[in-house]
Amino acid sequence: MSEQVRVILWYRVPKEETQSLAETYRQVSEQLVGTPGMLSNELLHSQVDETTMMVTSHWESYQHLQEWVHSSSHRSTSPLRPYLDTAREQPYETFTVLSAF
Repeated sequence: MSEQVRVILWYRVPKEETQSLAETYRQVSEQLVGTPGMLSNELLHSQVDETTMMVTSHWESYQHLQEWVHSSSHRSTSPLRPYLDTAREQPYETFTVLSAF
């Protein structure tokens, strides 16, 4: 049985662009509906630093994630890329789900 994975992408967004990014995220997410192996995704906005946002996605397996990353469908996320927080050592990271309740 494959282990589920979660991906976190960190974004740095000027305050005046948070609503625009949220709308772009919604449009991108609509295009991702039905992506094999993607269980869910969500956009989060920090309550401490209003310029910090993140996207989390939940996948059935690392293999499903990799198949999507190497597909043409992955390009649909390109409108979000300019906001990746490149000041972080890693603006994104993949985690194996060890336990969930």
